[in-house]
Amino acid sequence: MKTILLVLLAATCALPLHAQKWKYDFIVPRDGNYVAAIRAANNRADKRKRFRIFIHSSNYRIGSTTVTLTAPNTSIIGEEWQNTQIEACMEVEGLDKTGTLILQRADSTYIQDVELWSNFKNDARLFANRAVALSEKNCRGNVLMQVSLLGTQDTYYTNSGGTTYVEDSRITGTVDFICGGGTVFFNHCDIRLASRGDSTKHDIICAPATEDGRKYGYVFNDCYIDGPRHQHQNYWLGRPWQNRPRAAFLNCQMNIEPKAEGWTNMHGTQPAYFAEYQSLNRVFEPIDLSKRRRLFKDKQGTERPVGYQTAMTPEVAEQYTVDRVFPDWNPQQKAEQVVPPVLTIKGREITWADIPEAGCYAICRNRMVVAFTTEPHYTVPAGTREGTLFSVRCANQMGGLGLRSEEVCYPQR
Repeated sequence: MKTILLVLLAATCALPLHAQKWKYDFIVPRDGNYVAAIRAANNRADKRKRFRIFIHSSNYRIGSTTVTLTAPNTSIIGEEWQNTQIEACMEVEGLDKTGTLILQRADSTYIQDVELWSNFKNDARLFANRAVALSEKNCRGNVLMQVSLLGTQDTYYTNSGGTTYVEDSRITGTVDFICGGGTVFFNHCDIRLASRGDSTKHDIICAPATEDGRKYGYVFNDCYIDGPRHQHQNYWLGRPWQNRPRAAFLNCQMNIEPKAEGWTNMHGTQPAYFAEYQSLNRVFEPIDLSKRRRLFKDKQGTERPVGYQTAMTPEVAEQYTVDRVFPDWNPQQKAEQVVPPVLTIKGREITWADIPEAGCYAICRNRMVVAFTTEPHYTVPAGTREGTLFSVRCANQMGGLGLRSEEVCYPQR
């Protein structure tokens, strides 16, 4: 009997993560500002335990300050990605000098419902200056979910030496606005070329610098590419920056199409792999890939052919799924959103059935988050105005809030 009890106790202690309840460790602006939140994450004693930051909807301007997260297992959660904006106005330019947020060896960072904006000198006309919105350096296992990265040149400086999964997000910029190393999987993302008001300028989406020996670099899957109409057939998908660059576009709808050659040269680096599969135009017709570039300049300036087909076969495309790009990691599980409950209101008490997958519940009053609870009920404060609407959002274990439930009206009629 004693052995059985010990086994049962061990099983209880090993409950799956989805059964755990928690509260946010830092709420902006209640507990301080955005910079203080990152500082608190860096300075906490136990970095093995996830530290969850919640940011209420607002615009948070941090001036020319660069903010660096160095602690692993940190979540940065906004209330709504279109209304929770962190804005930096950089006074200098450069890949390693700027960053609205810099992740330095911050493994297993999870970001959701936040816009990071690099607004160089508060002047959108300065599009040729490198001002980074998000920079990753040697991070593994990062997830971006419903994140907006807004900038001009070099908006997103990716994970040299690491791995990142990006889902349902938007990246906006002009030249090489997704650049760097690592393996990054963009799933169902919105890729936006920013308007410069100059039809003579040619934008470039990505400049990968994939490290030698990696099978995958940038993977754009089921993405949507759009921008100003004057950029139609006037931009490139990418150019090879350093090392052994890899980029693949699969099942992407290109509302504005790139130049016929698709890719261009850079610094004499030859790509290890630049290819597409089933690229579609704005009316879902296949784009002609027959003229895609297959000759790239080497360091001596001589154009040399690549040793692969730039139009993928179905057999090759099958190798570009999330589970094959990340065979030892399931980022989609971390990004999964929790379905909201059905609410019941009686008097001042709002109740719902407990949802095991939810880490906590966000109480929304007229669609704005006003409170959090780990219990499946909430008491409407005395003095609440008649006709006030309440709803509930569930947080996943990373801290990301799912959709709002159906609203109930106080008081009940």
